[in-house]
Amino acid sequence: MREWLIENNFMGKAGQVVPEMTEEWITVISNRYIELYEKVIGEKFVPEILSDEETFNRVNAALQVLSL
Repeated sequence: MREWLIENNFMGKAGQVVPEMTEEWITVISNRYIELYEKVIGEKFVPEILSDEETFNRVNAALQVLSL
């Protein structure tokens, strides 16, 4: 992901907009993260379909744990 951002001239500087990514690249990057997850966790990744609200709630809950 970082390499793609750098190749597309995004450095995270103020005022920069993240470039749009093609569906093909999203699939490639997603598959790589899933592969890494399975290696680190040692379990098969099982995707879940969540509503935007549930996604927000889970991310918020995880951030709350990190801030403790």
